[in-house]
Amino acid sequence: MLTPIVQTPRYRLVAEEIAARIRAGDFASGTKMPADKDLVAQLGVSRTTVREAMIALELMGYVVTRYGAGAFVADPLPMAQDETHPERPGLPGFFELVEARFVIEPEIAAIAASTVTPGQIAQLTRCIEGMCDTRLPFDRIEAHDREFHLVIARSTGNSLFVTMVEDFWHARQRYPEWTRLNNRQNAEDIARFSRDEHVAIVDALVARDAGAARAAMAHHCRNSGQPLLERWHRFEGETVGEEVLHRLKARAGQG
Repeated sequence: MLTPIVQTPRYRLVAEEIAARIRAGDFASGTKMPADKDLVAQLGVSRTTVREAMIALELMGYVVTRYGAGAFVADPLPMAQDETHPERPGLPGFFELVEARFVIEPEIAAIAASTVTPGQIAQLTRCIEGMCDTRLPFDRIEAHDREFHLVIARSTGNSLFVTMVEDFWHARQRYPEWTRLNNRQNAEDIARFSRDEHVAIVDALVARDAGAARAAMAHHCRNSGQPLLERWHRFEGETVGEEVLHRLKARAGQG
């Protein structure tokens, strides 16, 4: 019996080639990636293929896109790919991160509705203002976002919840593409996204409404991760993480 021929998309071949060069040290961690036109010339592929490859590299955790500055080699680089799934470098962990956050953080927010203090509400409000300050560099915006979620976890008085949320943010460093930059066009759109969804969470906490806090946080976590899962499926046309995506939609009442 003949073995079926698996066709590898050109963008994936390009992504794997660039990832190999990053691993070899040809592109050092923290340095800016070559311009698209230079990669097109070196690799002999179209600009569209290069752009799709860069998105795949972000999904793999090798490249970070900084708003207004371009693409940079990630620092640190993602962990070595799982030898049992060499064709899927880093991806299962990304799917697991999206699902774990969607399941756990809404419950933390629900508990926080009965424990959060006025001082912590003030902290959350300041975090939102920081996230929406389009003058700040993206790493500062991300720091405000991280602190927002940690304040909610701390307000429960449960140190394990704090550790869980810290672990989520540590894991996010492996997946820079998870950031809003891939889903929003400019700084103003990022600010709008940050304000609307985070304000809804704070409003529920102020009202001491556990159900509303749970729903607002679930909506936020789903919006943070699900679009990238769907984007990956459109590129790949395969079932990697399909069960996670289905469960996300089902829990959000969409599946």
